[in-house]
Amino acid sequence: MSRKTGGKVTRRGFLGAMAGGAAWLALGGALGCEPSAEPRASASSVPRERAWAFRTRPDLRPPGIRVTTPAGGVAPGYVFCAPKNGPDEAGPGQDGCLILDNTGQPVWFRPLWSEDWDVMDFKLQRYRGEPVLTWWEGPHTGYGRGEFVIVDESYQEVARVRAGNGYEADHHEFQITDQGTALFDIYGRTSTDLSSSGGPKDGTVLDGIVQEVDIESGEVLFEWHSLEHVALEESYYEPPPDPKLAFDYFHINSVEVDRDDNLLVSSRTTSTVYKIDRKTGEVIWRLGGKESDFEMGPGARFAFQHDARRQADGTITIFDNGNVNEVEQSRGIVLELDEDAMKATLLREYTHPDKLLSDTQ
Repeated sequence: MSRKTGGKVTRRGFLGAMAGGAAWLALGGALGCEPSAEPRASASSVPRERAWAFRTRPDLRPPGIRVTTPAGGVAPGYVFCAPKNGPDEAGPGQDGCLILDNTGQPVWFRPLWSEDWDVMDFKLQRYRGEPVLTWWEGPHTGYGRGEFVIVDESYQEVARVRAGNGYEADHHEFQITDQGTALFDIYGRTSTDLSSSGGPKDGTVLDGIVQEVDIESGEVLFEWHSLEHVALEESYYEPPPDPKLAFDYFHINSVEVDRDDNLLVSSRTTSTVYKIDRKTGEVIWRLGGKESDFEMGPGARFAFQHDARRQADGTITIFDNGNVNEVEQSRGIVLELDEDAMKATLLREYTHPDKLLSDTQ
């Protein structure tokens, strides 16, 4: 679900916390869930008016979920969702963090306080050796200007993480490290000469920024700027005709700590994954795009991607959105990288049976 967010977590990790109760808890069987007296939603049922209603908590209105294929043989656990409903995207129910079981029944829901905000990147992580839930919240228009929230097993807030140096955090990425730091991305608006890309000499560009901050103190420990290392000409986009609009030449959308402690940074609009030296900020290699350092094998090339991750077996997984002018559907891909011969090989790909094309998210 990319940055609308989706994921699974085992039930064991949350049953103890749920027994303790929380102000945001929304269990259909316990709270008297409308429209059905049945405490569990069936695979084909949808709540009335496409939003759940609870007799004892009428203030909670999580959006209804329709399960089109009943779960069978799936991994155990809960499904994490962050329904996105900005001011121009009116939909059923409230925005917020939502945990579901495999039947679509709400297990836990935490609504946002403002209808003008969104919640994204809702997931389970570990902080100081303990499991925590994390998410981003704030306003966004293609990129975010908000902050990250961390809550413990009792759903109590333990920290809010904000960008430093005058920036605001974007919603695409938030990774807690074993050192008690957080890595996330930022879109920094700045003036620059865009004439090399066909834009105005006094143009405006969005700089792709990575920050690492100490969660407890908020101190900025590391900061990387795409404009210092990636040329405007690497972008597949062109400056917008309206000079008042910023040129989103990089569109950073994931940051990953690699096995050697360096960083993998995904840029959507250059269709490239960059390996970044964590000490110097220099680009070690480029995977994909106009300046790829790897020979891309059959089916290995991707476009306008999200979620570049290094897996335990050394492979790289990517959500390949795809070029709408060249492909019929998006896909998930698994790449094997030979970093000596500099060759990338497609090992597996995963597509939706209905051939869905997700060109932006």
